[in-house]
Amino acid sequence: MVYKWCVVPQCTNTTISSPHKLFVSVPTNPKRRKIWLRLARRDPKSILAHTNVFMCEDHFNMEKDTINYLKYKMGFSQKILLADEAVPTKFHCQEDRRSRLPDAGPSREVFFKRQRIDIVTECLRRHSTTTHTESLQNDDMIQEIIEPKGYVIYIIQMS
Repeated sequence: MVYKWCVVPQCTNTTISSPHKLFVSVPTNPKRRKIWLRLARRDPKSILAHTNVFMCEDHFNMEKDTINYLKYKMGFSQKILLADEAVPTKFHCQEDRRSRLPDAGPSREVFFKRQRIDIVTECLRRHSTTTHTESLQNDDMIQEIIEPKGYVIYIIQMS
């Protein structure tokens, strides 16, 4: 067996520490190789063009990025084949990416909620002559809208 290690910085997977993991060869095509290495935050100039380096399966969506994933898993193929357009997309081993790139689901919802709160807060700050509750009840510039999820949104009509 050939010793392989993942070229992604901060990834500790090797064929010894993780013998059950698949390792994919980084393309030799200069353009694709440069893209892959840059996505992994590895300087393409630091690795010779003819050097065979690998990335582990943790950095791919193997079911979508491969052509023969099921055949390979079932034992009908001895070599895993990547799709031509496949690129590494998962870098959870890199701590700074985890804090900046949260899962796409709830973060979008949180963003819109914060945006709504900021709009209401700004309106309340501008109309601070009365209490916030009175301002919301008496101000005809604010319309209350109830979303399907039950959230109340205040739309401010600025003139």
